[in-house]
Amino acid sequence: MRISGFVSGLDIDSMVSELMKARRVPLDKLNQKKTTMEWQRDQYRDVNIKLVDFRNNKLFNYGLTSSISAKQATVSGNTSAVSAKTTANAVAGTMTVEVSSLATAAYLRSGAGTTDGIGAVDSTKSLSALKAAGQINYTADASGNVSFDVTNNGVTSTITVNEADSLSSVISTINNNSTANVNAFLDSTTGRLSLSSKTTGGGTGITVSGDFLANFDLTSSHTGSDAQLTINGLATTRKTNTFTENGVEITLNATTASTGGTASTITVNSNVDKIVDTIKSFIKDYNDIFDTVNKKLNEERYRSFTPLTSEQKEDMKESEIELWEGKAKSGLLRRDSTLTSLVSNMRLASVTSVTVDGQAVHMNDLGIATGQWQDRGKLVIQDEAKLRAAIEADPDKVMAYFTQQTTSTDPTVKTSPTNPDNGLFNRLSNSLSTALDELAKKAGTSRYSTDSTTAFIASSSMGEQLRSLDLRISDMARRMTIIETNYYKQFTAMETAMNRYSAQSSSLFGS
Repeated sequence: MRISGFVSGLDIDSMVSELMKARRVPLDKLNQKKTTMEWQRDQYRDVNIKLVDFRNNKLFNYGLTSSISAKQATVSGNTSAVSAKTTANAVAGTMTVEVSSLATAAYLRSGAGTTDGIGAVDSTKSLSALKAAGQINYTADASGNVSFDVTNNGVTSTITVNEADSLSSVISTINNNSTANVNAFLDSTTGRLSLSSKTTGGGTGITVSGDFLANFDLTSSHTGSDAQLTINGLATTRKTNTFTENGVEITLNATTASTGGTASTITVNSNVDKIVDTIKSFIKDYNDIFDTVNKKLNEERYRSFTPLTSEQKEDMKESEIELWEGKAKSGLLRRDSTLTSLVSNMRLASVTSVTVDGQAVHMNDLGIATGQWQDRGKLVIQDEAKLRAAIEADPDKVMAYFTQQTTSTDPTVKTSPTNPDNGLFNRLSNSLSTALDELAKKAGTSRYSTDSTTAFIASSSMGEQLRSLDLRISDMARRMTIIETNYYKQFTAMETAMNRYSAQSSSLFGS
């Protein structure tokens, strides 16, 4: 038990607290060091997230052929008969298309007579109820199952339903049978049924068997037909009305004769606007990375502003704490070696020419340049007209400048930011990958995740340092407890002695 100044009249708690302040200085410094390191690690993660997003998402998407070598297809002449759009493999050039007939799907339908079909019907009723009402007839097995066959272009599917099923459910079962490959439609007003193939093109058509489908008088049929057309003067056929030629997806909408008789001309060329927009977007994201990293590398460091202890915070306002900690967190990544190397490598990657088909292509050839010295390596489109002219003159060369893959097998040359055989996007990707690896080893950040809640790698350098700090803090905190307890023991002994002497004095003088 602690005796707190009952005899001496001293404020022992305050005295012990003051004595412990000096003792706790080393512990406070350890806690401040730990807090500073945690702040620093958090800032590494913030930068790391932006690097991962730029490399794995944005830079990857910019490197896709559909982005940096975008092509567009335009139809001239007869614009009604044919429509077209490019794929990633579209080849520049022109094609003329004349459509003689469209591809059609096979079908089998109820006749058009007033007595064909089963008449107006409630499709929500079960087969057994409709049979009892005399609208349909069928043969069911002992379990109430009803089976029938649908043959579409030589492929036969046996479909089994139950007489407890509704008529609309039976239609759904036919539609969902993948091997039958037909669309079934029932007109409940007339009781007529239509089965049409899900695919177009010539074949043997659709046939059925089974007494259930016989109810619908399926007597009107068509075997389906291929599309008949001429491409660049060559007569040909296609099973479908949508197909791909030379990387262009062509859709036949109508016959040439029915839409004026003029041939359709499809022209494929580079979509200059989209390529320019892609390059502009890339430069914006590239500069954003430079802003983020350079800000951290050049941020002022205020060494006199250390993390506040809990006692210090008690004497300050929230606004004062926020201002203080803002200074304390500033400059924690100043002149960081990993980030400095990253900036240097990204600048080297962008200013080094790329060899395309034996010819050196520099970003200046595309109207792109580095900004003023105060921009610290940012890129700018200095001459957009020059960029557009380069794309129009040789879009493949422009694409190669950005996306060309190196053929070098030497790991050092392959990942070098100045490898002339490697396109800009790949150089940047390699530089970012190196930085992400180093940050993972140093701070324990993720090489792949952009989630700010992702756990740090415990085995990283900072992870090990923080673990060591935790052990030292825990050990020192135990020693502080022992010292404080000893102080209280000493004051308690003093109080006990003073109490004893006071009692003796009272006894002597009282007698």
